[in-house]
Amino acid sequence: MEMTSYVAEVLRAPYPILSDGQWSVFERYGMGSVMGVPLPGTFVIDSNGIIRWSWAAPLAVAFTPPSPAKILSVIDQL
Repeated sequence: MEMTSYVAEVLRAPYPILSDGQWSVFERYGMGSVMGVPLPGTFVIDSNGIIRWSWAAPLAVAFTPPSPAKILSVIDQL
């Protein structure tokens, strides 16, 4: 089973989860990876396709991703 399918099944998310099996979008957004595992990132993209805010995990053992409240705050400011 593909990892994205597995994660979607475990999360039972009420929304679609898209997969980028060849990492083409992942690389276009300048995201990093460690030992073949992609690092997480969050992007706020406006209706014109412009990235208005982004967060990318640092190349570190521990990191704190932005909270949903932070992301909603960014969206509210657009």
